[in-house]
Formats: sequence, C-alpha cells, structure tokens
Amino acid sequence: MSEVPIRRLMVSDFRRIEGTRDLPFDAPVVLIHGPNGTGKTSVLSALELALTGHIRSMERQSDRYRAHLPFFGQPYATVRADVAEDVRAGTPGAPLTVNGTRLEGPPAFNDAAAKFYAERCYLDQTSLGRLLDLYQAREGNEQTALEKFVNELLGLEKLDALRDGLSDANDLRLLKKLAVGVDEAGREAKATATQLKEQSALRAEIRTEVVNARAATFDAIAGFHPEMTDGMTDRDLLGFVQSALNDDTIRAQSAAATLHQELIALGGRISALVERPTTQRIQETRTALAAATADKDTWDATDEATVRAWEAAAQAAGANLHSEPRIAVAHATSLALQDLDHASNIRAQAESVSKQLEAHRADLDVLQDRLADAHEHSSALVESLAALRTVIDNTNRCPVCDRDFTETGHHSLPVHIDTKLAELTTHGQQLVDLRNERNQLAALVTREEVEYTQLTAQLLPADQQQTLAQRHATLVELTTHIGGIEAAKANGADLTRRVRDLQQSLDNLEAASSEERHISNELAKYAALLQVNAPLAFDSFQTASTELLKQAEAQVARLTDNANQYRKASNETARLTAALERESAVVQSIADIAEHKKQWDDRVAEAKRRQEVAKEVHAAATQARTTIVHRVFTESLNEVWKTVFTRLAPDEEFIPSFGIPSATKKTFDIKLETTHRNGETSGPPQMMLSAGNLNTAALSLFLALHLAVEPIVPCLVFDDPVQAMDEVHVAQFAGLVRLLSKQNGRQVIIAVHERELFDYLALELSPAYENDELITIELGERATEEDQGITRHRWMPDPAIAN
Repeated sequence: MSEVPIRRLMVSDFRRIEGTRDLPFDAPVVLIHGPNGTGKTSVLSALELALTGHIRSMERQSDRYRAHLPFFGQPYATVRADVAEDVRAGTPGAPLTVNGTRLEGPPAFNDAAAKFYAERCYLDQTSLGRLLDLYQAREGNEQTALEKFVNELLGLEKLDALRDGLSDANDLRLLKKLAVGVDEAGREAKATATQLKEQSALRAEIRTEVVNARAATFDAIAGFHPEMTDGMTDRDLLGFVQSALNDDTIRAQSAAATLHQELIALGGRISALVERPTTQRIQETRTALAAATADKDTWDATDEATVRAWEAAAQAAGANLHSEPRIAVAHATSLALQDLDHASNIRAQAESVSKQLEAHRADLDVLQDRLADAHEHSSALVESLAALRTVIDNTNRCPVCDRDFTETGHHSLPVHIDTKLAELTTHGQQLVDLRNERNQLAALVTREEVEYTQLTAQLLPADQQQTLAQRHATLVELTTHIGGIEAAKANGADLTRRVRDLQQSLDNLEAASSEERHISNELAKYAALLQVNAPLAFDSFQTASTELLKQAEAQVARLTDNANQYRKASNETARLTAALERESAVVQSIADIAEHKKQWDDRVAEAKRRQEVAKEVHAAATQARTTIVHRVFTESLNEVWKTVFTRLAPDEEFIPSFGIPSATKKTFDIKLETTHRNGETSGPPQMMLSAGNLNTAALSLFLALHLAVEPIVPCLVFDDPVQAMDEVHVAQFAGLVRLLSKQNGRQVIIAVHERELFDYLALELSPAYENDELITIELGERATEEDQGITRHRWMPDPAIAN
C-alpha cells in the first residue's frame, strides 16, 4: 500500500545479517519471525538506524556502539529505507553506511519525523522491561522523558512563559529590579538637589582652571611673538596658537628628523654592499652556469629518454610511480603474481567440484534405479496377497493349487499370509529410508552444481590469463633495469639542482652591482638637500655617509629646540580647550538634572499603574493553567492509558495512572501511581503489579503516549512485545493491534520469536477487507528458500459467503 509511511528496507552485512536482504514493509501489518539469534532485532535496529540515524537502546549502553554494527569480519554495513514523501528528508533511496565509528549518508526521515519515531513509534525489546524507569529517569536538572511528553501534549509553554514573566509583579520590590528606572526614580529625585550643588561648586573650580591655563599660554608663546596682546578673547588666542603650530619650522623639524633616519638606513646598506663579492665572481659564476647547463642538456638528450621509456613501460604494466620506482614495480609484480595464483586456485577448485559432482550423480542414478525396482516389486506382491487373503477360508486350502497348507507343517494359511503382509509393510519403511537417502543426495548434487557454476564464472578466459602472465613477465624484466634507471634519475636531479643554485648565485651578484649604482644616486640626492660636497666613488661611500649624517644631526638639534617651545604652547592650549569644554558640559549637566527629576516622578506613577494590570493578568493565566492541566490529565492521558491497559489486562484490579501534578508549578514532577477498581489510590506500578502486568502497563503507556497526539509518523514498531504475557493478554494484544491497524490507520510492524505466537498473530491480523494486506517475513532457514521467507497475504473473498 502506498499510504503507509515505511515502504521498504535494504540491509547489508548488519549485525547478525550476512549479505544483503531487501525486505518489503509496504503493508498495514508486517510480522517478522525467526528463532533467537536469526536477526529479528537486527532488522528492527537497522530500520531505526536507516530512519533516524541512531539506535537509542545501544546509545544508552555505549557511545561507541557503531563500531559493532557491521557483520563480524566485514569492514562496513549498509542500510537504506524507502519512506513516504511527507516524512522524507533529502534524496529518496540514499543509502546510509556504518564504517567503524563513522556514519555516512542521511537518514530517511526528516528531523521531526525521526524524533517522533524514536520516542513514540518504536519500542525495542531491551527497553520494554524498564520502560517505566526510563520515562521517569532524570539527568541533573533536565526534564524526564515523561515530563517532556506531557509538556508537549499540554502546550503550556506560552502560558507558563506569561506567568513566569508576571510573577514578580506581585511584589513591588521585585518589580523594581525588573522595570528599569522604577527603583531609581525615587533615589534620583531626592539626589537632584545635591547634584545641583555639587555641579555649581565644580563650575567654580573649572573657571579658576580656565584663568590659569590662559595665562600659561600667553607666557609660553610671548618670546617668539611679542605682537600678541593680553586683550585677545579665548577664541582668538586658540586660533593664533593653531596657526603658529602650522609654521614651516615645525614641518622642517619633522623633515630633518626623517632625513636623519633615512641616512642611518642608507649607512647600513653601504656596510652590507662593501661585504659583497666583486665583479670577478660574477664572471666565474656565469662560466660555471654555462657548463652546468650544457651537462643538463646532454642528460636530457640521452638518459632522460631512457628513463621516460622505462616509466611508460612500468605504468603500462600497472605500476603506480607516485612512490619510489623500485617499490612501485615490486608492488605491481606482487599483485600480478597474486592474480595468477588466484586464477590457478579457482581452476583447481572447479576441477575438484566437477569430479565430486560426477561421482554423486552416478550414485544418485543407482539409488533411483534401486528405489524404482523395490517399489515395483513391493507394490505388486502386496496387492496380490491382499486379494488372496479375502478369498481364503478357515480350511487352510490354497485357492490356487488346491493343496492343504497344513501339509507344510507350519501355521495355518491365513496366519502365514498375514505374516507376509506384515513383513512387506516393514519393507515399505525401508523404501521410505531409501527415498530419504535419494532426496539428500539430490540436494547435495544441486548444491555442488551451484558451486561449480559459481567457480566456472570466476575462471579467467584464456586471453586474460595470457595477458596477466605477460604483464608479470614484463614487470620482472623491468626490475632488472631498475638500478640503472634510479642512477640516471639521481644524476638528472643533481644536474637540475646545480643549475638552479648557480642561477640563484648569479642573480644575487648582479643585484649587488645594481645596488652600488642606487646608493651612489641616493648619496648625491642627500648631499644636495644638505648642501654638502661629498665624494661619490665606491671606496668613499662610508666617508660620505658619515659626513652627511653629522650635518643632519646638527640640523635636527637646532630645529628641535624651536619645536619644543611650540609644543609647550600646544600643551597649554590643549589644557585651556579642555577646561572650556568641561565648563560647558557642567552648565549643560545642571540643566539636564532639573529635567530628569520630573521624568523620575512620572515613571514611579506609571510603574504602580502597570503593576495592578500585571497582577490581574497573572491571576487569569494561573486559573487557565489549572483548568487545562486537570482536564488533560483526567480526560485525556489517564483515560487513554486506562482504556489501553484494561483492554490488554481486563482482570487486573490495580489500574496504572498519572498522579495529577500541581498546576501552579512551572514544570511538572510527574509520579506514576495505581488506582484500585473501587477508586482508591494505591502505590506505584512497580509495587502493585506483577511482572507480566508491569510489562503490560509499560506497553499500554507507550501506546497511550502515541495515541495522545496527532501522529507525525502513523506507525508502531514492536520487538517481541508480549514478554511474560499469558494467552489472555496475547489475545487482547492481537485485538488491540487489529484495532490500531484497521480503524486508527497505524502501520504496525511486530517481531516475535515463538512460532505458535507468529502463526496466531498471522491468523488474527490477516486481511479483513478489499485492499487490506499482511506481509510475513520469516528469518533463519526460510530465508534461503526461493521466496526468501517473504509472503504477502492479500484479502480474498470467501466463496462460501459470496455464494
């Protein structure tokens, strides 16, 4: 059926499943059977991994469980699930591969469907017995799985967020911490007068600082500019000092300092140039480079062709020359020899199996003849004696020869014939044994024929065998020349390296010659700037540099004295500017404080009004939450759990249920309890229920949580869910599964190990109407048959009812 969410599962070399199995699941009900150890749990674990990318029951045991998923001896396992389009994620039909701890490929379900399947659709065998404990387990401050389910069902996140946000509104002290400005408004209003007094005193201090800074500025610049007068305003004074700082003296001092630093750097370059080689070495290096280049060209024309031809032959023979040539050829030779040995072994095995097959076929023909002769003789004699027995009376006279049988001295004739018939019956049992022997030998011949066919398919054709032998001979021949090839390649590498090194030395020597011309030009430029006559010959570079450096240092010292006076005036001007800005800021601050006092008073009044509104909303939200919690627990969760549990265990007196949590709390601390049929509350299910009914309670709780919400994935998957259940519980479970499948539209997948239970469920869950379908999958020995143990049961009309 195309409506079911899970359509097909492909599993290869996964846990107990060797090889590849393609299992259909496109039916409302799928039953899986197999004895213990044949792979039922492996199939369902592979299904969970293919759908969600995880196996939760194994994750609880070890975070390295994926390393144990491939079949023993296999490097990796592969699973793939085909699902409905509305729950699919990514590319349909993409496989998921497990290789050690690595997991490659996307799961079939999207995130929402995968989470719903893992939590509310799949109940594995190991979790059933401890499901109630798992639902109530808590790690740190996290919610239990049961609390998460209930919170999701109630949908109170927004309502709880509203109550939590308004809870502090009931206390004005807490409200002040949340509402920005409420707690500060009163304090700020009282502190305003104090702040005004402090700001007035500060303004007086700043006025004194302005007067002192103004006087210091006049004193700092009066020596250079006597035309400056005391009657200037603060704006005129600041403008005058700023124009003075832009004078050419300041710029000249900066340029002289820069020139001094450049001359120091140039002196270092001159020192390095003096230590470099002479022009004679340039010519020697050029001669050596020409000789090395000629040697390299000679090698390219001779040895390189030999090396390239050898490498081409090695690559054609299958050698991977990314590694050393000797290693590559040795590896390729080993692989070719292995292929030859493998082909020889396959041929020897095929001949051995062929001889055994001929011998067993001959034995089978002999048995067939023996069986035919014995059957013909036995059948004719039994029919004759039986017919003869019906016409013999108690006179012991033979109806054929008319002789009296008592003359033989034995028993009567009827007794003698009865004895013969009994012996022939025993001979019939021998015929059965002979037929069984014939059948066993026929099965052996069939297996040997399959094995011979497989071995024959692996045999290499004669041309491929000859090609493989020729490749091995070529590799052996190449090995004999590898010493010369390695020596030639090493010689070529040495020649290339020598040419490169000589070229680099020549480039360095020519660069030194260029540096000499550049330094001569630089000295001439600096001599012109400092108006100094300096010699520019190579042997006098250091003398000229020293003279120019002395002239630059003297000029920098003269200009620095002037610049210091301007900097002092600049510092005093900055102090005056800062004092004026602070005075302006204090005046503005006094005006702002008066305005803020009114704002604080208005905020306090508004906060009190809003507090009353928040109290009313908080009370309404609390009442609404209380109503929702009691309605959901009494009318939804507990009612669904009770209905499912009593259907599975109709005779149990104690009914498990949720204890109603306090509706005023933000989170739920949910406890499980039991209720007697008379309405009296009792202890938790672990205390009041038997082991079988405790499993029934866990199973019914799992079903209740699945049915309590609209399913994202409408399916239920069980791994041997009837543990410790008696026949009544099993019958009720079968009826419940039929109800879930036929009326609630759930796809149900069940794995069991008991043959009787499998046959019973297959009968109870058989198709009931048109287009209804049941798939049964039998693992173990049935998986090797032609249909691989997979049977589709489709609805067929009953001829008796139809007529």
